[in-house]
Amino acid sequence: MSLGIIGDRQLLCVQTFDIARHPSTAVGLIPGCFVAVSGKGPRDANESGKTSWLASVALLLGDPEWRMHSSGPATVADLLFEPQTAGVAAQGYAPATTGYLAGLFAAPDDVADTAHTVWMKLSATPTYVEVRHAPGIHLATAQDDDERHHQAAEIYRGLPAASSLGATQYATALYGPVPRCLAFLTSRGKRRGGPSLLKLDTGLFTPAGIGTALIGLTGRASLLDTDASLRHGLSEAEHELQTGRMEDVDSHAIEERALRAVTQRSSAREELARAQDLWALHYARGLLDALERAEQLHTALDDQAQTLARVRDERASAEAVQQALEDPTRLEHQLDEAELAKHTTERLLDQAHENECGARHRLASHNRALQEAEDAAAGARGDLDDARHEAQRAHQRTVSCQVRLAEAGTRLQHARGDLSQAEKGRYGPAGRTTDTLSTAGISATGLLDGLGLPHEERSAWGPRLALYGDAVCIRASDVPAARRALADQPGAVLIAVPDDTGENVGDSVRGFLDALASRMRLEHGPDAAVDDVLGLCVLGGFTEPFTGRTALVDRLRTEVARAEQDLATAHRLCDRAREAEVQSEELVRRLEVAASAAHLRSQRPALERELATLQRKTAARKEARDATESALQQAVVAHATRALQHAQAQSVIDKARSVERQAAEQHAALAKQIAALDIAHWQEHGGSREAALRALRRTTTSSVTVDGQPPRPERRSESTLRQRAGRHLDHALEAVGIDTDTGAGAPTAALQDAVRRRNNLSDDSAGRPFADATAFETPAETLKDWLDRFADSDASAAQRIAAEHAARADRIAFGEQKVADLRMSLHTIQGSIALRLEQALDDIEDALATLNRDAGLYGAELHRALTPPPSLQDVWRCEVTPYWRRTPHGPLLPYDNVTNSAQEKLFSIHLVLAALLASPHPRGRVLILDELGDSLGTHHRQEVLEALAKSTQEHGITVLGTCQESLLDDAAEHCGELLYFTYPSHTEALNAPTRMFGYDANGERVELTTDTLLAGRAWW
Repeated sequence: MSLGIIGDRQLLCVQTFDIARHPSTAVGLIPGCFVAVSGKGPRDANESGKTSWLASVALLLGDPEWRMHSSGPATVADLLFEPQTAGVAAQGYAPATTGYLAGLFAAPDDVADTAHTVWMKLSATPTYVEVRHAPGIHLATAQDDDERHHQAAEIYRGLPAASSLGATQYATALYGPVPRCLAFLTSRGKRRGGPSLLKLDTGLFTPAGIGTALIGLTGRASLLDTDASLRHGLSEAEHELQTGRMEDVDSHAIEERALRAVTQRSSAREELARAQDLWALHYARGLLDALERAEQLHTALDDQAQTLARVRDERASAEAVQQALEDPTRLEHQLDEAELAKHTTERLLDQAHENECGARHRLASHNRALQEAEDAAAGARGDLDDARHEAQRAHQRTVSCQVRLAEAGTRLQHARGDLSQAEKGRYGPAGRTTDTLSTAGISATGLLDGLGLPHEERSAWGPRLALYGDAVCIRASDVPAARRALADQPGAVLIAVPDDTGENVGDSVRGFLDALASRMRLEHGPDAAVDDVLGLCVLGGFTEPFTGRTALVDRLRTEVARAEQDLATAHRLCDRAREAEVQSEELVRRLEVAASAAHLRSQRPALERELATLQRKTAARKEARDATESALQQAVVAHATRALQHAQAQSVIDKARSVERQAAEQHAALAKQIAALDIAHWQEHGGSREAALRALRRTTTSSVTVDGQPPRPERRSESTLRQRAGRHLDHALEAVGIDTDTGAGAPTAALQDAVRRRNNLSDDSAGRPFADATAFETPAETLKDWLDRFADSDASAAQRIAAEHAARADRIAFGEQKVADLRMSLHTIQGSIALRLEQALDDIEDALATLNRDAGLYGAELHRALTPPPSLQDVWRCEVTPYWRRTPHGPLLPYDNVTNSAQEKLFSIHLVLAALLASPHPRGRVLILDELGDSLGTHHRQEVLEALAKSTQEHGITVLGTCQESLLDDAAEHCGELLYFTYPSHTEALNAPTRMFGYDANGERVELTTDTLLAGRAWW
């Protein structure tokens, strides 16, 4: 199997330029061992650049997961230096648009003689990836980083341009069909890693995906490519055979059509010969008919000349009569003047009628208005101004009564409201206070509402209680709540009574009354209550009782009754006032109508005089109209008489001219008919009269006989002979598939045009299907020319077609044999492919079982189903299901069965290693593992590292695995080299140079340099 240009050389050194934050110092690799990759970022092992460097190495080695055959080339730009993510110190730099990766490949023990350098140019724009290579060591060795970057571009340009490889070509060209590198990385640039055999949760892979990946890792994918190529060749051979068969069918149909065409052309030749014979007879008959018709037309011309002389004499007599008639212009002028006078008098008469009708209408309207006014004013007496003043005074009295009525209604409403409140104990300010307290849930009673005084006590207590008419009695315990409830009612008066008193107000306020009596002494003359301390004196002498609800209700009922009486009185006064106002307004209206009637009576005589005047004017204009009508009738009669005489004479003239015109037209028609006979044309084609008679086999002075008998004459007419010739020409055209109306199907454009012109020249209305000899002769000659071109080929057509049919049969037989041979080859190679794929999977299974057992586990198998493509369009289907035993005596379980992540990761690495080791040339292949120790405990971590180290030592593969700080101590026991990346601070634009550590002969760790590695010193 081909190993490409690089062959079995191994990667010894990698150099990067403008790739992420990595400096341009070369990083040396010890091949055929486990290389631990670690580092230190600003805070921990993260951000040291390990993943971006491993992604660059994977790209350089043609890792399939970079997907160079699809969207991968454009994503490589994500590896270029980007200042936004490179740290604070990088913010002043522009992002890189171009970067380089350089890899040195050589035999470790003979670097100088076997070295071969590969350079990859990465661009942010198309073309994204370009690779050049050359034998020897071509690295940037300047001491300064800027100089090395400048040197990198010069080195790349100096490599042979002929060695350039594109993104889809370089992996196969450099490393062969088997992948040189298999990498599992958390990301490639900005693209996250997808499902892979290296991914710990391999359950994401289907059996078909696992089978395809394993076949690719072993390098057997080329077998499937060979099979696909052979199936493609078989598909093309079958397609060619099917095409040949279809072409044979098509050719056979074409040959059948060709033979039919030969037959059609032979038939067309026969029909054309008959048509041309009949066409010659039509010329002969046409000549005789033209000569006979010419004699008839000349006789008709002589008769027409005599008729023309007679009608000319009749026309001259009629023109003389017209000259003697009166001038029509004067008569027409008189008629116009009479019509104008009649129209004028009619217009004036219509105007007079309109004026008279208007006057009659105005007088009738005036009389109706006068009658209506007199009827409406009947019984009106008195002066209009006095009536108006009286109506105004009546309106004022009505308004005054309405105001009094409204006031009485308001007083009644208020009295009834006060009575209703008093009956409920809610009268006056004390009632409002009681309502507010009741709403707050406090029991209260007006002092005067619940306190009744005997008649003999009024004089003593009237003045003392006069100041407390708005007071309300409440329990002493409710006073604080009452004060809060009455905060919006200033001036409210509260009397606190003991809580243990009964419902009787007199009993509850006894203490208050006793205190009031002791504080205010009584005086007489007049009665008064005096508070010496306050200097207060309240006068008595109340006529009505004001304490006790009963007394208050009685007083308010009296006020309601008095208000109801006042309201009834106001209603009566208001009704009388409105009645008087209506009577006054009616009197005013009648007096106003009476005044209007008097005015209308004074206007009627003038209207009557106007109507009489207009009636007289209408009579005069009617007489004038009658006179103009008589004059118009006389003018019309004179004009009509002259027109009748002129028309009679003109009729004679027109008739004569018509006869002259008809005679001239007939003369011209006869002359045209004589010219249309085209005697010269018939003589040109038909010859002389004697020649025409001989062609038609008629008796002539020089006629011959056949067997002593005269020949049977041709008696068909010229049109019949012409039509028969045309029908035979149609038959000839139809025989070769030509439409006689449109020319469709004609083999040549000239013949199609001739058929179309022939159809356009038809003239059925004249009884002549073809008005021009070219309608027959042009298509006939064109058809004959075309038929003559095929005369020779038609004679040999059958023999030529038979030879071509035999040649096609030979080609089909050859194609059928080729398809059979390819089918046999495909069957053979597919059997071989099945055996080789089964062998490859057996090798992987054996390697997997060995790795599994060496790790102290319990065995593993690969269950597979290999299905060849059922049709040429399908593909091989290889489904592989890995099984492994979790416990010593447990069953084999499939890979997607739930288990702990450490066992799953170990098994995944075993599976990948088995595929790598089962390939024909495992040495030099590279396996890249990111975050190697994730989800592994100490025991399983050792197992994984031991399996990797053992595989590298025994089979010469190189494993690059990232290790966190916690894993370094374990990795140190198994790795052959340690790469340490350092990014000390975000204030730095680039990483520090990558440090490389190996082991000397005594097993001591020593720091390596690129020069010592390239010198071929054995550090492994």
